[in-house]
Amino acid sequence: MQVAGDGGRLDAIYIAPKSAAPMQLLTSANLIPGVGVEGDRYALRTGTYSAKFIGEPGKNLTLVSADSVEATMSTEGMEPFESMGALRRNLVVRGLTAEALNDMVGHEVQVGPEARLFVHRRTVPCKYREAQTKRPMLMNKLWDVCGVNCEILTGGVVSVGDSVAVIPNTHQPKRANPGMKPPAFFIKPSERTAEQQKSMTIPPIVAAIMCLVDPVGFQ
Repeated sequence: MQVAGDGGRLDAIYIAPKSAAPMQLLTSANLIPGVGVEGDRYALRTGTYSAKFIGEPGKNLTLVSADSVEATMSTEGMEPFESMGALRRNLVVRGLTAEALNDMVGHEVQVGPEARLFVHRRTVPCKYREAQTKRPMLMNKLWDVCGVNCEILTGGVVSVGDSVAVIPNTHQPKRANPGMKPPAFFIKPSERTAEQQKSMTIPPIVAAIMCLVDPVGFQ
């Protein structure tokens, strides 16, 4: 586990005003406690999963390791992304591996001098992102390196170059809230059993609501 003083640096910041809108690259952004990144779709409640019935504190922002994404794509023979914005994560870090980020689940993380996050769960890639980026098998190949979902505990302005590190003695695994995700959600698609695949089926009423909320992102 990498701790404070042994972390990484913020390499890029991305926001999008609504689902499916192009990601905007920023050099600094304001993190709003319990809300999200100012100007981003989840702060504005215009994201694919912004519906109120999807109660999940980790929707505030996402954090991803550029080093691990790039290394894995190279190893898997995948065409590199033009930018890390293609994965639609908010905060992109360098100097921390995906494994280190995944180990942060259940911990608090310091970003820059002010902001403090709590990591609730791993972020996994979706079929829609695979189709949009035109990268076949993206879900399976990048499954372990797509970042983590975080709640903003203490807000403030964060900037490219800011430090990113786990805060020692903050491990609270029971506090981690993955939302309405079934256990199979966190299993790589190629490794799911038939029963696990079945458990991933979205109830028709939920699918209908999601399509109304976001017909582009939820196709």
